[in-house]
Amino acid sequence: MAPRTAGGPGRYDAGIHALTLGRVTRLHEAVALAAVPAPGARVLEIGCGSGAVTERLVERGAQLTVVEQNPEMLRAAQTRLAAKDSGTAVEWLEQTASEVDALGHAAFDAVVLSLVLSEMSASERSFVLRESAQRLAPHGRVVAADEVLPIPRIHAGLFRLLRAPQALAGWLLVGSVSRPLADLPGELERAGLDPRSEERWLAGSLALCVAEIRP
Repeated sequence: MAPRTAGGPGRYDAGIHALTLGRVTRLHEAVALAAVPAPGARVLEIGCGSGAVTERLVERGAQLTVVEQNPEMLRAAQTRLAAKDSGTAVEWLEQTASEVDALGHAAFDAVVLSLVLSEMSASERSFVLRESAQRLAPHGRVVAADEVLPIPRIHAGLFRLLRAPQALAGWLLVGSVSRPLADLPGELERAGLDPRSEERWLAGSLALCVAEIRP
């Protein structure tokens, strides 16, 4: 997985907020709501970044395990939660998304991947999604939110016009260039999951997909 940022957590947060025209805040909230329908849910978050989603998961009462490969981001997320003084114990793991196979099978009610899949190669996404599915308990779900290619032609045309300068801005602000996903529900399905819902924002270029483990 590509580094989450080359310019520090603060720069990353500001860049993502600017590039999504503020929609990322709504996305974070929707991710937490989908992953933690009730307090006590066991949640694995892969790629916490600076902890924006992590904070919301804890606020909703998740029993949380966090995987993040970037030590600077991991420290920022830990500091963010310490400032809240929620009293909730979080298991922090400094490792790559591809090391998720070291975690226990059927150990989680939800696996969260927010704005990380688009930074992976196709083969890494396939591996991480398959392994995420195997980490789910019965009736568990994967909650995936990311940049995607818009579906309607009018939106797709606008997206192509804006994508090049947006990619340049992303590099300058965030320090990495992501690759919008062409078929997020399809990738979840090929990982052995059953896509149940999809929400979109920003002319269809931000998506939240929820997929459940198959019986």
